[in-house]
Amino acid sequence: MSPKFKSSGRLSVCLAYPNVKKVGLSYLGFHKIYAALRDLCDVDFAFLPEKGGRLRSQLQNKPLGNFDVVAFSLTFETDVLNVLSILEGAGIPLERAKRGERHPVVCAGGIAPTLNPEPFADFFDFMVMGEGELTLAQWVEKLANNVGGRGERLAELADVGGVYVPSLYEVEYDGEGRITERRALGRAPETVKRLYDPSFGRSGSAQVIDDETVFKDSWLIETGKGCGQGCRFCAAGFAYRPVRHVSTERLEAQIDEGLKKRKRIGLVGSAICEHPGIKDVYRKIIEKGGGINVSSLRLGYVDREMLELLVKGGLTTMTIAPEAGSQSLRRVINKDFSDEEIVETVATAVSAGMLNVKLYFLVGLPGETEGDVDALVSLVRRIRDGFMEASKPLGRAGRITAAVNPFVPKAQTPYQWEPLFQEKDVKVKLAAVKKGLSRLGNLELKLESGRNALPQAVLSVGSRRAGGMALEAFRDGNWKTAAKNFLRGDACLKGRGRGEILPWDFVDSGVTKEFLWKEREKGLAGKTTPPCPPELSGCRRCGDFPGNCV
Repeated sequence: MSPKFKSSGRLSVCLAYPNVKKVGLSYLGFHKIYAALRDLCDVDFAFLPEKGGRLRSQLQNKPLGNFDVVAFSLTFETDVLNVLSILEGAGIPLERAKRGERHPVVCAGGIAPTLNPEPFADFFDFMVMGEGELTLAQWVEKLANNVGGRGERLAELADVGGVYVPSLYEVEYDGEGRITERRALGRAPETVKRLYDPSFGRSGSAQVIDDETVFKDSWLIETGKGCGQGCRFCAAGFAYRPVRHVSTERLEAQIDEGLKKRKRIGLVGSAICEHPGIKDVYRKIIEKGGGINVSSLRLGYVDREMLELLVKGGLTTMTIAPEAGSQSLRRVINKDFSDEEIVETVATAVSAGMLNVKLYFLVGLPGETEGDVDALVSLVRRIRDGFMEASKPLGRAGRITAAVNPFVPKAQTPYQWEPLFQEKDVKVKLAAVKKGLSRLGNLELKLESGRNALPQAVLSVGSRRAGGMALEAFRDGNWKTAAKNFLRGDACLKGRGRGEILPWDFVDSGVTKEFLWKEREKGLAGKTTPPCPPELSGCRRCGDFPGNCV
């Protein structure tokens, strides 16, 4: 991000991240949008103030209410409370219906509204579905040139691809909170198509060097978009299709640039291990004297050579996600790895020099039985035993961290119809995990309670009415109570039927609803689906991406 600001009389936009500066500056997407906006308008940026801090833009020290547009990048659903905090601090009405001509237009983009914009519909004047940088120029131009009233300006935005204007739609519900009808008003389109760039090939490295970031010693580079594995619980495998890898040559050029500014390269992406040239990328970083940071590794793609390269690059912790304790349940979610593969991968990592291992698991997955929870305990014990055995020749043993979280259904995945978890059931399962594993040495357990995960779950698959829950939580300061109050009268706790209107049905992600349902049914039958892209060209297996899966 540029340390300089020059006013030009153009549209003024404040790009706001709904968390503190350290977190916001660590998010690569925030940098990409800021860099794109700099060429289009007068842009500044802001973050949630630290406790006791003042809410002002970073470059001009300007109140957010003085901008024409306040644009949020919303990555995590529950950060909507921070959005409301920023709006309140700026003197901007929290609800879009209460804003007048003197108030900024408030908009949002990011993965949270792309998956399901409806819980946020009462707070944002418009939202962008998908890769927002593709449509920035259009909405900036329309807002800059239209001198009409607020309603007229917003209505004109409905013509921009990927832009959703909530005020142009009416939704009706039955007594259980199920949608009975959804109407587009005026010239608003019936569906809003998710934006994606089929020719994506330019990696987006960080545009700022700042010692206040989480990754302050790293230069961030995007390796690609999307993930072809199709894990049925995971939005990354469906909402970012088609899979697009940045070319190895482009990545190597970014590495040369990044290592002039920082000592480490942080690789960002949903499918880093699947990149066809990833080992060459690792070698390039090492040859240039740099260190390597990667968030997680994909089981099935990790071998000793890769692990040794990562260790040479200074990586000390390998993160993998078995997700389920039994192979049968892993088949249900389309992660068909045997226990032996997982145990062997960890042992190989240790013998290659990796000090620590982090494991991610879910409880409450569709089709899960009590035996699957017992299998989770057994698998972690086996992993830990193999870890300790492989550590003996090295004369030291690091630590395994096992994080166990409640399964949260996500919109635009095969599990978008599933009911929310019952808090008491999650409590029983986590207690069994804790009992089986808490006394093992060199093992740290991190258990996320159902109570803490419930607000995220409601916002993930809730309707427009879920915005009222967020507003109650903001005003009363208690997410958990607000979520419980909301669920007493809403059907999302019970799950939804195949033919039911889903709150996010109007978002055309490019992946068909029929494909998602078939994936759900295949999983419950214990059948797996091969990764995307398939061997055949011109595939329309999941939707409308033929020829773009590269």
